[in-house]
Amino acid sequence: MPRYSYKAYDRDGARTQGELAAATREGALETLVRRGQFPLELTEGGAGGELPWWQREVFGSGRLPLPTLSLFTRELTSLVKADLPIDEALRLVALQPMLPMRLRQTVKSILNRVVEGEALSDALAAEGKTFPEFYWRLVRAGEASGSLGDVLEDLAGFLDRSAETRGRVASALLYPAVLILAALIAIGVIVTVLLPTITPLFKEAGAEPPLLIKWLGGAEEALRGHWTAVLGVIAALVIGAIAAFQSRPFRLAFDAMLLRLPLIGTLIERRESGRLARTLATLLRNGVPMIDAVRIGGSVLSNGAMSAAVRRAGDEIKEGGVLSSSLTRSGLFSDLFLRLTVVGEETGQLDTMLQRVAAIYESALDRQVQRLTSLITPVVTLLIGGVVGGLILTVMSALISVNDLALR
Repeated sequence: MPRYSYKAYDRDGARTQGELAAATREGALETLVRRGQFPLELTEGGAGGELPWWQREVFGSGRLPLPTLSLFTRELTSLVKADLPIDEALRLVALQPMLPMRLRQTVKSILNRVVEGEALSDALAAEGKTFPEFYWRLVRAGEASGSLGDVLEDLAGFLDRSAETRGRVASALLYPAVLILAALIAIGVIVTVLLPTITPLFKEAGAEPPLLIKWLGGAEEALRGHWTAVLGVIAALVIGAIAAFQSRPFRLAFDAMLLRLPLIGTLIERRESGRLARTLATLLRNGVPMIDAVRIGGSVLSNGAMSAAVRRAGDEIKEGGVLSSSLTRSGLFSDLFLRLTVVGEETGQLDTMLQRVAAIYESALDRQVQRLTSLITPVVTLLIGGVVGGLILTVMSALISVNDLALR
């Protein structure tokens, strides 16, 4: 069915814009009139519903950021739990002043589809990658079971926990990042300003500069004389890295290698296991079929090796296999995860056991992240102090030696 972009005035005289689906142009106009809107402009497949360029977000395509998606879900949950109709709830959400412009336009697009008779889950799915698949799948399950409010509440909690974890890590890494940036600036000033001033003094005195200053001075001269070649090499390395990570075999091998690293591998395994367990538990508890739940669970994992293992498990379940057996053969999941999954399968309470697994892994991951982030700042401070301080001491000792040579 064709889609039409429109600009119109509502009964209050406010100007609105958006899109709607209609078989003909006359049908689109009739729909607007039934809504109490007075059309100013109606174009088939046009850009009438787009934002002005100064209101668009630079990275507006793709999925909504996690905090934004969590905010939308929390607002919609409170209204749906208050027994408001979906269309009225969406209208109120679209009026919230704290919503980003892009999300407000997305909500209006969803509202238009709902008013035209589409289910909320179908309207969310029609937005493409804006909403992840597990999101609208859960909404569809809630619609089918008559428990949409509870499902949205589960989703809001899941998204809030994920956003909180990411925000905690980002906050903990902010100070070390500032320290590293300041250290790089200091090193750059020393190499580009101080060293070119000191090195000629040694040549005039007929003495060899210290090894570190000699090496840094040579590197600075090489960069200055061949900067185009250096930029070309850096660009080639960046392009090669991007091309390599776009290759599925390389990405799978790289992700599998990360899982074998001593500390990083444990962090990734706990994060992905907790995410998988929480997603599967939520999907199964709300009536999503096992095959679909496993396939969606694999799609939410960011580690390619673990995601591929879960997808293989979904294929085996189609042929009569068991989730725990397939994940055991992959060798990527811990004994605790597998044992509790087996218990859930044998007792018929897989969703309950997976919820317990998620709580265990999320708690363990939080503790480990807190310990690591508390250690990062002092370790980075000591390393930067050693590097910058050592470089400054070398420069100062060189200056003193130059003065000694000049006095002789």
